[in-house]
Amino acid sequence: MTFLKTRYNLKRELAPEDFERLSRLSTVYGIRGLSFEGHDLIVEYDASRIHEAEVLVKVRCTGVPVEPLQPIPAGGFDHTGEFRDFAWPTEGLSPANQKAK
Repeated sequence: MTFLKTRYNLKRELAPEDFERLSRLSTVYGIRGLSFEGHDLIVEYDASRIHEAEVLVKVRCTGVPVEPLQPIPAGGFDHTGEFRDFAWPTEGLSPANQKAK
């Protein structure tokens, strides 16, 4: 297990219903906890269970407007939480499938 924390900047003050919606994140597989520090939301998650981009998507699905403090690095998941293989070309044959001449 790899426990990490990611920090998001809250775009507005939270209302009581926002806290209720955020509490539903406790049922998401891999998210361990939430905390607040000033205008930041801190999400602790298990990186062996969920990717940082997926955490961001789950938080945004609650309707709470947040922005990551740092861009999420390119890799298996894009900013929407959808899987994409950025390591290989998106068009044509990948180098692994080309025959040697």
